[in-house]
Amino acid sequence: MKRFGFLLLVIVMAGSVALFGADKEPIRIGMISSITGDAAEMGIEFMESALVAVDLINSRGGIHGYPLSVSIVDGQSDPAVFAIKAHRLVENIKVVAGFGGCDISFATAAGEVFQASKTAFTDIAGTTATIPLVGNYTFMTPVPDNDQGRAVAMYIKDVLGYKKITIFKDVASAYGTKLTEYIIHFLKEFTGDPNPVPLVVTYETFDEDFSPQLTRIKAQADRLGIEAIVLPTWPRDAPTIAVQARSLGIDLPLIGTDGVDTITLTEVGGEDVEGMVYSTHYDPDMPGQPEIALEYAVEYRGRFGYAPGAFGTMAYDSLMIMVESIKAVIDEKGEAWWDSASLADKRTATRDKVATLTFQWTSQAFSFTPEGWPRRALVWRVVENGERVFYDFQSYEDYTPEGVETLPFK
Repeated sequence: MKRFGFLLLVIVMAGSVALFGADKEPIRIGMISSITGDAAEMGIEFMESALVAVDLINSRGGIHGYPLSVSIVDGQSDPAVFAIKAHRLVENIKVVAGFGGCDISFATAAGEVFQASKTAFTDIAGTTATIPLVGNYTFMTPVPDNDQGRAVAMYIKDVLGYKKITIFKDVASAYGTKLTEYIIHFLKEFTGDPNPVPLVVTYETFDEDFSPQLTRIKAQADRLGIEAIVLPTWPRDAPTIAVQARSLGIDLPLIGTDGVDTITLTEVGGEDVEGMVYSTHYDPDMPGQPEIALEYAVEYRGRFGYAPGAFGTMAYDSLMIMVESIKAVIDEKGEAWWDSASLADKRTATRDKVATLTFQWTSQAFSFTPEGWPRRALVWRVVENGERVFYDFQSYEDYTPEGVETLPFK
């Protein structure tokens, strides 16, 4: 993956001046991404996608002829820095809206600042379901863990056909802990078995030696009837586990969740992750994408040499949510209103559109619940010949039938 040096601030506003009205001020949106630190692998993907998305919008004339300007600041993989940079975006750069974060700690730190400023903020890739509960100006782009847990449990039972699994629980991560709990909860519901996960092995993010956990699995798998290993992990953990499992002669099928969906899966896992299926939020070949999302995927591959991943595309979706919302405000109120309105009024009007629109320029059409959770499908991918490729599409209606509410655990 391409690496960038330390960046304090990048202001992206591409496109020919001729495409825009001479008297039209840029529309400013802020992005906080971890370009450095432990979360940089995802953060750089976010930035790459934002660069492509801004070019796409401005090559089409911006938003009603207003050039789109995205200010990207480095959160340095530190919640305190996320909060500081959020203040900079809303107070100094005076953005109309913002997006960022790949974990509850980062998204919440920034979201609280945007919330206090009454400025809409979308979490890019943090999936802990409580993130939007920061307030009514905070939304999340990816499928939240409560919905993903339900969908994954349903898929394991109904499509993959497994009734007993073991699972790696990352006790140092809210993502790994909560998603594990949701998967177990819903497997009990769908299988009718009070113990569908007879062995839960624990670890901490960035552990390197998984031999104690794998030795337990190898010793007990047959006796417990375990049919597969589920890995709701961060990017580097799953392929590391896979390599060590295969070296110990464990050939159980591997099932991942969205946290594994980066190029690290195949770079580190190699042939040991062949055939691994996992849930995620996007694949370039998934059905139902709008023309602009397809164009985004082509442009991304042409610029960076590989297809966009799920996390990068959540940054694309987060930006498009704001772009469509601002466009809808100008559609409704007119350019004269936009030119004369206060920043506070523009921010409130944008937030109201985020809360009510069904988005059409995102990688899949979706809308938000009143709480700020997205009603979106889950995508399944498989590792095939060393590549992460499309496997299946699980619609929101499939895993959340009408009348079902998958509320987050407290």
